[in-house]
Amino acid sequence: MITNKSQQKVQLSSTSRIAFRDALSDLPKSIPPDPNNIKISEKEKNLFKTSLTNWICLNIRSINIIEDEGLKSLIDLSIRIGYMHGPVSVSSLFPCRKTITKEIQKIGMAGRDEMKTVLIKAAKERRLSLSPDLWSDGYKQISYLGCVAQWLDDEWNLCSFDLFCLPYRKPSKSAANLIKVIEDGLELFGLKPFMFDTVWVSDRGSNFKKALAKFTVLHCIAHRLKNVLQHTFYQSQMNKVKQDAVFADYYASSMEDEDDYVSDNDTEDDISFSDDEALIDKRIKNRNNFYATSTRNNLNNTITQLPSDAKRVLVTIIQCKDLVKYIKKINLNQELEDRDAAVLVQSTIVRWLSLYNCLESVRKSLAPLGDLFEEKNLDKNRIDIISINLLDKIIEFLKPWTSVMQRVQSSKLPSIHTVTPSMLVISNSLDSKKDDSKQEKSISYFRQRAKQVIKEKISFDPIHLMGTFFNCKTRKMKHLSSKEREECLEYVKQEMLLVDVNDHVASPAAKRSVTTTASNSSSYMTEFYMNEEYNDDDDSNGTHSSSKAAAHLIEIDMYQKYGVDQTTSEPGEEVTEYNPLSFWK
Repeated sequence: MITNKSQQKVQLSSTSRIAFRDALSDLPKSIPPDPNNIKISEKEKNLFKTSLTNWICLNIRSINIIEDEGLKSLIDLSIRIGYMHGPVSVSSLFPCRKTITKEIQKIGMAGRDEMKTVLIKAAKERRLSLSPDLWSDGYKQISYLGCVAQWLDDEWNLCSFDLFCLPYRKPSKSAANLIKVIEDGLELFGLKPFMFDTVWVSDRGSNFKKALAKFTVLHCIAHRLKNVLQHTFYQSQMNKVKQDAVFADYYASSMEDEDDYVSDNDTEDDISFSDDEALIDKRIKNRNNFYATSTRNNLNNTITQLPSDAKRVLVTIIQCKDLVKYIKKINLNQELEDRDAAVLVQSTIVRWLSLYNCLESVRKSLAPLGDLFEEKNLDKNRIDIISINLLDKIIEFLKPWTSVMQRVQSSKLPSIHTVTPSMLVISNSLDSKKDDSKQEKSISYFRQRAKQVIKEKISFDPIHLMGTFFNCKTRKMKHLSSKEREECLEYVKQEMLLVDVNDHVASPAAKRSVTTTASNSSSYMTEFYMNEEYNDDDDSNGTHSSSKAAAHLIEIDMYQKYGVDQTTSEPGEEVTEYNPLSFWK
């Protein structure tokens, strides 16, 4: 299956589409040209609706299956065959399981051969990236190693393809075993010889780092941001301490959120290997001064050393998670849904963005929950103990993080161009505000702590810097330090020399029209791009000296001065995020 920037849903490979089209073309031509002109009686519609409902219920199928395009195509083909031949026996038309298995293998081989050509071409031209991941199925007790390929096609469209998902049957998850399974998967598409020409994207798991050490590796920024947030809010420590003991003055409930405890087998990421190494694993002695002023003290404070204001933030998070746990236990989510209210969403340590979703769902549901608790004579103290003001502040703190993490995980738009701007967005959100009041003291602690963790644990790869440069909206890299700008230009020169060596001469950008793609998290990035372009006129018009008048330097200089993409939108059109690839088409 293939996706690209202009496709919002997965489509069949061209081989499968052609085969299906040919099958339809072979049918007799006496089929009415416009089936929509045929009127179906209400009795027949109801009969079909009842049969479809019975099939879904009796066979326990997902109700979403009625929206499946494949099912609609299958029914359409059946109607056409029935129109030509009249009623036919299902057994004469439906193949057995073995036949379907063989057909799957046949189509799979054809599609794989088709993709081989595309992927090998992208690998040879050094425009292919691969993202391996290891995950476990707790129900089947099996681990899997999957890999996603992303590349740019000849039209500068971002394409994505699920390369493989293989059962991991090695005795251990060591680096040596990992690379063997990865190589087995790459062999299916003839990509093993091109492992050095590929950019690998992975987390910082020690086994992945060692397995891919010989290749060009770009560590996943979304993994890092998730772990920064976990460390900022002491999520790992909170699962290891007795909450009623640590927060004795604030916390009365001893309910345990079992979803926060990560088992060895039931995880989205194998915590021992696929997640980042522990961000900070240091032990410090107890200090009498809980509200440490130095950055090192703030960074190293354990959960028992927190000032009282900071503890209230963690207690609010615990209370919200306990409320969600309780609501799910007594099955009130269905009643919330029946009242068109927001249902509560659980937060777990292994799911990205779940904390923000959990807190936001609690905030939206507090009013209808209060009514439900009164109607059912439930303990309303579970709701009343939650500080709404503090909950709003936590949600406000997490909102830009959520937007950035959604954006960098997007497969509809390239994300490498947005890494450095995204980090600036987060950094700006952590600055003290002029209207901060004493009530902000609790959140200020976590702002400062997040800044320190980011400073210590987030660094930019050369590819991140080059991605910033090749986005024409941020080509002048004003938000980067002078050292980072100089390093970026050196990296660009080296890459241009490699292009020359490989005879991959890029054609000049002839078009300057802009296409945009809708994105739920586009507001932060759109605002950032507008600010960057607003300040373009402030640049000096100094030129390089004649000693730097090499072809590539001139090209870089011309791009920085004149590489402007004029974004235009129709009146009333929704503001959407700019696609950096549009400039290069």
